[in-house]
Amino acid sequence: MKKILSAILSAVTAFSIFCTSVSAAENKTPSGIEFTDIGSEIEAFAKENEGNYASFGTAVFNGDEVLYSKHFGYIDRENQIAADENAVYEWGSISKMFVWVSVMQLYEQGKLDLNADIQTYLPDGFLKKLKYDEPITMLNLMNHNAGWQETSSALEVADEKDIISLEEALKETEPAQVFKPGEITAYSNWGAALAGYIVERVSGMDYAEYLHKNVLDPLGMEQTSVSADYRDNEWVREQREKEKAYIIMNYPEMGMVMDEDLGTAMSYILLYPAGSVTGTLVDITKFAQAFVDDDCPLFEKQETLDLMLSASDFYGDSDIQKNCHGLWVTEYAVSTMGHGGNVNAGSANLVFDTESKTGVVVLTNQQSEGVLNYGIPELIFGSFENNPIYTNAKITERTDISGDYVLSRGFFDGVTKISSCLGYLPLAQGENQDSYTQGGIPALTRISDNLYMIDGSTDFLCQTETSDGKIILEYSSMSYINSDTVATEFIAVIIFAVIAVVTLVLLIIKGIKKITRKYRPIPAGKWILAGQLARLAVGIVLILLISAMVPRTVLVIMCIAAGAGAIVCLVSAVFTAKALFTEKEMKKFARVRYAVSVLCNLFSAGFVVYFQLFNFWT
Repeated sequence: MKKILSAILSAVTAFSIFCTSVSAAENKTPSGIEFTDIGSEIEAFAKENEGNYASFGTAVFNGDEVLYSKHFGYIDRENQIAADENAVYEWGSISKMFVWVSVMQLYEQGKLDLNADIQTYLPDGFLKKLKYDEPITMLNLMNHNAGWQETSSALEVADEKDIISLEEALKETEPAQVFKPGEITAYSNWGAALAGYIVERVSGMDYAEYLHKNVLDPLGMEQTSVSADYRDNEWVREQREKEKAYIIMNYPEMGMVMDEDLGTAMSYILLYPAGSVTGTLVDITKFAQAFVDDDCPLFEKQETLDLMLSASDFYGDSDIQKNCHGLWVTEYAVSTMGHGGNVNAGSANLVFDTESKTGVVVLTNQQSEGVLNYGIPELIFGSFENNPIYTNAKITERTDISGDYVLSRGFFDGVTKISSCLGYLPLAQGENQDSYTQGGIPALTRISDNLYMIDGSTDFLCQTETSDGKIILEYSSMSYINSDTVATEFIAVIIFAVIAVVTLVLLIIKGIKKITRKYRPIPAGKWILAGQLARLAVGIVLILLISAMVPRTVLVIMCIAAGAGAIVCLVSAVFTAKALFTEKEMKKFARVRYAVSVLCNLFSAGFVVYFQLFNFWT
């Protein structure tokens, strides 16, 4: 298979070089749009989708020339404040590109080894939740395969007074390591922020200070802030306070219609290197152009930029590039690289093609915006269906990938473990060997031996295996991992949810009887009541865990409550069972009720133990 995919990659490279060189010579984008027509094409696209956005800014460039740049809509719809060149947007995870540039600068200076154990650069004992002996390298951080699960602590605070140092934030939010380094891609904000902290340690400078001196100032980015509180650039702070954020979804065919004004939605990201950069369209365009500049001002040597833009990770054992030293590779009609971003107050995308030196940036003031952030780049770079990886794909052998899968960017240990089973992906073969469904709905279509298109999109998955033989389906920044237990775990959650609802109903009925004085004492009645209250408390903890990220102190209280609930359930089960066997005059129906109560208590206690609902320390 490796030879087949190598041939495909060779075809991709040859085709890309040919097409992009022709496009550059003919002043066309990789998708074939004349440079002079870019504006009209984007404006037509914006007009067609005007119900999907509040405001956005976008720019298209070729080398050091900005071909098109314009703002659309309102940064404050209520007060009709139009977006213009002074509008600032939160760039979200595009901020990580600054971390990786900083890392490569320190590598160039010989101060940082990309293949060294990162503990070399950290205080002794800094990482406390490692599971594997294999070292974690800077390349692991760049490729998001250091092995960490998601962090279970809130990464943002609403009050500026609650901002803590980057070092403290990393210590407080450290996630458990659940995968071997280098084996599973699982996007990690924590890992990127840790790399930012390493930049601080190696350079001897505050991270924001380092960026201003070594990245922003050399590029002339005067309208960009980096720090968690925006206070490293007061002009940006003032502009940001004037602007609003929105959630807009306009998909009536899917039953998803929403248009909500979030106010300023200003929050402060504790792991700020991973997502706090905020600035104008002009500034992000300058940053993006640096990656296709013949004389890149970010590095002393061209070799450093060349290394950064070379592949550091691939899909499975194929030669299809996934990541280039922190920059994600996205396949349109041509291969591109860059980074997207999404935070409470905005979403963004930065994409460029090194062959044609063409690039696109999109900034919006709304959460989870996808139409513009992905539609405009596709307009410029063309559809993946025109990419040789797709057009030259052939099927020579088939493996059945039916089964249940969980997302690698999730939780596998500790109190939040339960959330992984709630969004699992059950795959079953469809009408033929090359189609798979999720709950009867088309999900994947095989296009080559190990590549699958996601139905309804131009994204693909690559099939590979873990070191212990589990099938994984790789998808850019994360993977789906085959799981033998997730379906059973999901059923267990449903059973407990039913138990909790029925318990609530019984407590309400019992309360009404108490009020109307129709309640009669029963054997072990107090213990039965205690068990019911304990089950209800665990249910409340479960709802809170699933519905929102909570502060660390609240999480600890919830875990203590869940642990105490499990103990009470066990004690209740013992005394209820005792009454069941010692009360000789108990009627048959009452015995059934007591037996059910015992089983519900035992199940609830086991549920807490299995899903570690008491484990706040992981």
